[in-house]
Amino acid sequence: MKLNNQLTLQRLIGKIDNDFNISESDWIPRVAAWTIDALSQMKVLPMERKRRKLEVSNRIAQFPCTINAEELRVFDSNGVEIPAFNREKDCKCPKSTIPSTGEQIAITNPKAPNGWETTQVADIVSPNGRNFLLDGNNIDLSFDTDSITVETFEVATYHDDYYDCECPYIYDDGLLLEALAWYCMFKYLSRGSKHPVYDLKSPNAVINPLVQWNNLRPKAAASVKGKLANTEGWNNFFYNSTFLPRG
Repeated sequence: MKLNNQLTLQRLIGKIDNDFNISESDWIPRVAAWTIDALSQMKVLPMERKRRKLEVSNRIAQFPCTINAEELRVFDSNGVEIPAFNREKDCKCPKSTIPSTGEQIAITNPKAPNGWETTQVADIVSPNGRNFLLDGNNIDLSFDTDSITVETFEVATYHDDYYDCECPYIYDDGLLLEALAWYCMFKYLSRGSKHPVYDLKSPNAVINPLVQWNNLRPKAAASVKGKLANTEGWNNFFYNSTFLPRG
C-alpha cells in the first residue's frame, strides 16, 4: 500500500546520521524495530488485521511471531472458526476430577493482563472435539488437520526494498520524526555504545537523548493523533481495529 504523508525509513535514518554523526553503522538494521517500539509507546503504531495459513504437524501449528492472544481467531481448512479451549465449559468432568498433565499451558483469556493465563490442564477435551490451546507461539489443536488459518492484529508493515526488511508505516510529522530520532539515539547508547557528545548520564537535557525523548514523546503523539482522523488511507489502520488512537 502506498500512502500520502508517509515517512520512509530512509528519511529517519538519514536524519539520525545527519544529526548525530554516529561513527559506525551497525545501528541502522535496528532502526525499524526501535521505531515500532517508539510508535507503540506513543500509541500511534499502525495495526492491521492479517490472515496467515499455517501448516499443522502432530496437531500443532507454529505462529512465526508474537501472537496478540486477545484478538486471535483460528479457522479450519473449510473456513469454520475453531473455538479456544475453555476449561470451565469444555471439560466433561468436574474440575476436582480433571487429571493434570503436570504441565503449564497458556490459555487465551481476554480479561488477563496480556491476553492469556497459565494453568495446569488435562488433555484437550470438548463436547464437539474441536478447539485449540495457545501455548506460547504454538497453537495446539484437539483434532487432526493439515492446516489452519489464523487471523490476528499485527503491526502494519511494508517491505522496504533498499533495506530488504519489513518496516512500519510512519506518519510524516515533524515532531514525530524528531522524537523517533532521539529514541533511536537513546536505544543506541543503551546498548553500551559511546558518543563524543551525547550521554544518557548527562544532566544537560540538550545532550541527553532519554530526556529529549521523554519531553518530545507526548507532543509528537498529540500532533500525530490530531491529524490521523482526516488523513486518507491512514484511518484504515486505526479506525477498523481496536487500536484506535486516543488522546
